[in-house]
Amino acid sequence: MSTAGAPRRILAVDFGERRTGLAATDWTGTIVVPLPRLEGLDDARCARAIAELAAERESERIVVGMPLRADGGAGERAQRTERFVMCLRAATAIEVATVDEANSTDEAHARLKDLGIRAAQRKLAADSVAAMVILERYRAEQRTRTPG
Repeated sequence: MSTAGAPRRILAVDFGERRTGLAATDWTGTIVVPLPRLEGLDDARCARAIAELAAERESERIVVGMPLRADGGAGERAQRTERFVMCLRAATAIEVATVDEANSTDEAHARLKDLGIRAAQRKLAADSVAAMVILERYRAEQRTRTPG
């Protein structure tokens, strides 16, 4: 655990019905890197795979993007994600937090497009880049909450 109290090693999850994007901080907690996405797993297997990865990476926290509606309410997708979060919490002792993932996939596609990545390649990378966006948002939110 980091000495300052805030976790440095974080694994981020962009949970989806077919694919789940992943990103994490490096060992120092300073750089956010995309990780290979998970595909074709039911929720329980996906949760176990994420719990194993978080343990391997010595993650101090797992952050899951929550697909809230524009009004901040929880629609059907958010309810499904909340069920997945409960499954993930049952699979690991690592703290699991959530953060609003609004437009993270759109932002991921825009970033990849700005880098000159072709549409077919953007589709392959977008889930993990969306997880990077989720992780960056979570860290920014934590900085604004932390005095000093």
